[in-house]
Amino acid sequence: MEIEKILYSIIGGIFQGLGTSIIIKRQIPEISTKRFIIINIILMIYGSISILYIDNEFRFLSFLMVVTITIYFIVKIRDKRAILYAFITEIINSISEIVISIVLLLIIGIDSKLMITDYKINLIANISMSMFGIILIMFKKTKEIAKKIIGLFEKNKKLINYFYVFIVVLYLLVLKNGFEFLVKTNYYINVLFILGLFVILVMMISNERKKESLKEQYKQMLSYVTKYEKIITEQGKANHEYKNQLMVIRGYAQMNNIPKLTAYLDSIIKDYKKTQSSYLIKELNKFPEGGIKGLLYYKLSMMEDEKIKYIIDVESGIKTKLKGLKVEEYKNITKILGVLLDNAIESSKKSKKKNVIINVEKSKNEVIFSVSNTYKGKIKIEKIGTGYTSKGTKHGYGLKLVKDIIENNKGYGMNNYLEDDYYVCKLKVNINRKTKRS
Repeated sequence: MEIEKILYSIIGGIFQGLGTSIIIKRQIPEISTKRFIIINIILMIYGSISILYIDNEFRFLSFLMVVTITIYFIVKIRDKRAILYAFITEIINSISEIVISIVLLLIIGIDSKLMITDYKINLIANISMSMFGIILIMFKKTKEIAKKIIGLFEKNKKLINYFYVFIVVLYLLVLKNGFEFLVKTNYYINVLFILGLFVILVMMISNERKKESLKEQYKQMLSYVTKYEKIITEQGKANHEYKNQLMVIRGYAQMNNIPKLTAYLDSIIKDYKKTQSSYLIKELNKFPEGGIKGLLYYKLSMMEDEKIKYIIDVESGIKTKLKGLKVEEYKNITKILGVLLDNAIESSKKSKKKNVIINVEKSKNEVIFSVSNTYKGKIKIEKIGTGYTSKGTKHGYGLKLVKDIIENNKGYGMNNYLEDDYYVCKLKVNINRKTKRS
């Protein structure tokens, strides 16, 4: 009987190892044939040992450890992706186990105790689970979802830390329930595993996807605000040339002693200085090329459409201060300003006064961007940047995006405060430092 148990365990382990190896191979197509064979052998041996000697409630953790170590040393993926691939493999195997358990227990009507005590039924269950797992990973959609999950965790450093905590908490739940339902087989444990995964992991991923969506929106915005910059720069040149031409005409008029023509041209020059477009072009041309000019022009146009009164004041010398920044850093500043201006527009258009004030100042080592807006209701300053907002869901995630950019870059500082019926956001950029944190 003992020999029969060992034989069935070896055969079951072979199928388990093969199924798991194929799931890993589908996630990591670049695995060579030689390494695939080595992975197969390791997981077949582990599968046989786990069936014989490892209790159901401990298999969750042991499987993660063995597959992670195998990927780490054999596939040579020596970063957080190793445990992520192992975790996704466990998800697929768990789904397979639940489906096959439902078929055997509920549809066919096999007693749950027989799945442990009857080696033949146990073998059939293991083979069926392995085959179903292979079929599941063969679907293109399954592979795409797995790839998206890996990509999401790779982009967000904080999310992987939450993931580790999630595994520990989930394992403790599995362990607790495994002891309570020791005679009911591990399909109960896997049900808990999948439900826990669905509720907690989906919530985290959903939040991160919203932030990624915002990042993509601002990335697209940056691609076309540069077009505005070219228009503004060319308009500035044209305005300057136009002014010079008027001055030349005025000089000729003086030489020919035509008082009326002189007076007329003086009035044109005076009106020119007063026009909003000339004032705006003048202020925006105090920025270097890189996105900020176009962004401000675009957002100020939005304010005009919303009947929002605005003032923009840019201190001379800002262009020189900002010219030394790297392209990626300049993009980060533009993203932050995009969020702040969007929030200012949304908030001010709901208020009675509808005012926005934009100030850009410099000190010895800093450039300070200040966006002030009128608002309606109350603002909880202490919750800004945590996902809270008084302006709607998107803006809460916008401020969270701003917080993440600031935390991952040196020399950025953000202050939020209320002053004279205005909500003020002040971004300080230290221009004498490296961009990324070490």
